[in-house]
Amino acid sequence: MKIIAELGINHRGSTDIAGQLIKIAAEAGAWGAKFQYRAKHGFYQATNEIGDEILSREIDDNYIPPERVLQLVDLIKQQGMAAGISFFKSEDAADFGDDIARFDFFKVPSAELLNEDLISAMAGFKKPLILSTGGHSEEDIFSAVERTRSIPNVIYLHCISNYPVLLGNQQMGFIRTLKERTASPVGYSSHDQDWEVCLVAAANGATVFERHLTMDKLGKGIDDSSSSDPEEFRRMCRLLNAYETVQGTGRRDVNQGERINMQNLGSSLYASRDIAPGETLDARNTVIKAPRKGLTWADVKQRGLKAVKRRITEGSAISDLHFSDPKPPLSEKLIRFCNEKQLSIPVRLHDAKTLQTRFPIENYELHLSYEEVATFGGTMEEGLARLDLSRHYSIHIPDYIDSKTLIDPLSGDETTFAGSDRVIGTCVDLALELEARTGAAVPVVGSFSRLLEEGKRETYSRLQDYLDRTGRQRGIPVYPQWLPRIAWYFGGADILDMFCGADDIEILNDIGMELCLDLSHLILSANYAKQDWHDWYDKLVPLARHLHIADAVGIDGEGIEFGKGDLGDPGAYIDGPGRKVLEVWQGHLSEGDGFEKAILQLGEQHG
Repeated sequence: MKIIAELGINHRGSTDIAGQLIKIAAEAGAWGAKFQYRAKHGFYQATNEIGDEILSREIDDNYIPPERVLQLVDLIKQQGMAAGISFFKSEDAADFGDDIARFDFFKVPSAELLNEDLISAMAGFKKPLILSTGGHSEEDIFSAVERTRSIPNVIYLHCISNYPVLLGNQQMGFIRTLKERTASPVGYSSHDQDWEVCLVAAANGATVFERHLTMDKLGKGIDDSSSSDPEEFRRMCRLLNAYETVQGTGRRDVNQGERINMQNLGSSLYASRDIAPGETLDARNTVIKAPRKGLTWADVKQRGLKAVKRRITEGSAISDLHFSDPKPPLSEKLIRFCNEKQLSIPVRLHDAKTLQTRFPIENYELHLSYEEVATFGGTMEEGLARLDLSRHYSIHIPDYIDSKTLIDPLSGDETTFAGSDRVIGTCVDLALELEARTGAAVPVVGSFSRLLEEGKRETYSRLQDYLDRTGRQRGIPVYPQWLPRIAWYFGGADILDMFCGADDIEILNDIGMELCLDLSHLILSANYAKQDWHDWYDKLVPLARHLHIADAVGIDGEGIEFGKGDLGDPGAYIDGPGRKVLEVWQGHLSEGDGFEKAILQLGEQHG
């Protein structure tokens, strides 16, 4: 989508106001900003009619001379936008001399759609040319399309030349009709009271949008009432710039947040008593409860599952593995491969024994819930008894301190700070205990996503001080991990603004903040920013002290199977020094089938 901020005469003839509007447009996400220009004198021959008198005075009062317009063109380009201009008479362009080439695009306004001399002159500048169609009949519009068909880079804008356009007068279906008549882009020039109708234009196929921007839509300027104020303009840009992503590909893919919610909100079968091998499931030995950690009755019937092959203890979720024979441990060859490459898999306290039996490798990352952290805070022994202490560990701090609060050690809220400090401190205590018992270093990883009002640099500086004081000074490094732009928190999507953007990379390098580099998150955040994640990787890897490896696709397809996303060959990332955690989404299910598949794949390619 290309969104153009029309400055028109809303700058009141002031370069200061024009500069403010330009910066607002850039911050909102506009593609370009555009001027209207009429020579200082002589545009109106007569001003006998009241409308002509008003327009003539407005134009004269809001005139900005070419040399100041060109200064503003420089500002537009400095802000990363394209600079455009409308002329109503071809001879007015001569006021800019050779500097006319500094404009990136030109527009012929609706009132001059049939002015062939003006169109020819504007096309002669060999830049994109926008033709607005307001105030003309279909016959005139289609005639203009035919006459200009040979002009390269021409764009036609549907337009209703009322100021403002009342809701219901938009005739948006004509955009589709116009698109059928030309292979050129078609857009919408909006003078609407309600900016939201631009979304209807997008739904009809518009891809270029022109909207007047004003500091005060209740002002006395003749264009103010048909313009957007800064907040409206930001909202319009936000939604239009997201339009293609909102539309999707036409396919219906389940995102990670939905998978989490289907598990948390759904129900499945649990054993209501101990079930012995050979028994068949029925209403007497099962109960349906949440969360959906196992099979449903529909799954059992669809797959034709009969007698269970393994003992199921009371209260356990009933899964596929209960209908299968015990799975053999990882082969000795793959165990050596994992240990040579220092590959690690995530384990939780409740599945650690099972996964460590099937995957007797050297390294694991312990992923804790806030309730498990609280247990360790009381006594270490019960939790440690569930771990093989001949192995090596890293620890992942939980994202939450309770069911309603994200971890935030910089929070100004006393309860949030105290809870966060307690969780992080307990994880550091556990790392010290594991280090003493295993004889190996225990790095700690956490997600820190809350931005202070003071801005990013202050947030990063204070976070670094806190983590140094809480962890490193006690002998345990705590590494913040790189995050995706979209995080799945509390059953919904949260747009993050920490550890996920190009500006974050600059700050992290400036202050030398060491981190856990999550490749899946890196791909997702770079895709969101429409950047090459490899470039970001090159800038971040000197800071990386811990690595999470997984494939990813799009902006929210996290932890997918290797080879099905944007990661490419993972070999380059598993050969480096230090531990690498295989962050395969739901890899722990069915006694780690996802982890086994990833290790087999890596071992065959790089073993």
